[in-house]
Amino acid sequence: MEPYVIKAGDYLAKLAYKFGFDADAVWNDPANDDLRKRRPNPNILWPTDILYIPDQVDKKPTTFTLVVGQMNTFESNPTIIDFSIRFSDTNLASQAYTVDELPERTGLTTGADGTASLSIPVTLALVTIRFSKSGATYALRIGDLDPVDTLSGTFQRLQNLGFIELDKEVGTTDLDTIRAALIAFKNAYPSGDGASAGSSGADANGSGSNESGLCDDGALDKVTSQHLLEIYGT
Repeated sequence: MEPYVIKAGDYLAKLAYKFGFDADAVWNDPANDDLRKRRPNPNILWPTDILYIPDQVDKKPTTFTLVVGQMNTFESNPTIIDFSIRFSDTNLASQAYTVDELPERTGLTTGADGTASLSIPVTLALVTIRFSKSGATYALRIGDLDPVDTLSGTFQRLQNLGFIELDKEVGTTDLDTIRAALIAFKNAYPSGDGASAGSSGADANGSGSNESGLCDDGALDKVTSQHLLEIYGT
C-alpha cells in the first residue's frame, strides 16, 4: 500500500475508478483505520487526508489489441454512483429538470419534497441541474463537500441551507458571520434533545464554545455538529 494525498473533489468511488482498486477492500484495509475513524463517510474527505491505496509504481496499464487496416472502437464504462439533492424551495418540488452534462437523460422530475435523484458517472466533476419551467439552473460540484468538523464544511452546509449569502466565500468570512448563521440555523431547526441557540459547551479540545456552538478554533461542538448533520442529511 502507498499513501495518496486527498485533493479537492476526491472521494473513494472516484479514486477506485481512477486507480483501479476495489473501493470496499481499500477503505476497510487496516492501513486506513485512522482515516475511517476521522471520516466515517468515504465520500466526504478533506484535502491533505491520507488514503492508503495499492502500490501504483509496478502496476501495468490495461492494454488493447488493435486490428490493422480497420477502425478500432473502444468504450469506457466509468463507475456509476447515486446522487441526490433536495431543493428547499417549494416551487421546485415535482418539477421537470434536465442535466446539462447528461443530455441523454430524459423524464427527470424532482419528488414531492423537492429531491432530485439520479445516477451519474464518477468522471463528472460538475452537475448542472436546469429546471424546465422556470429556467433556474444550479451548478453542483461533485465531491467538494468538506467534513462537518472543518470550518469550510460548516460554512458549506449553512450556505446550502440558506443561512449564508451565496456570494460569500469561506476564505473571506469571519467566525462571527458563521456564528450568526449557526444561531439562525438553530432557531429555524430546534434540536430535539433540548439544545438550542442558547446552549453552551466545549469541544473535545476544551476550547470555549458559545451559543452558536462554534469554538474559537473554528470547530463545532459535538451537539451542534450532530444536529447540523441530521438536518443537512450528510
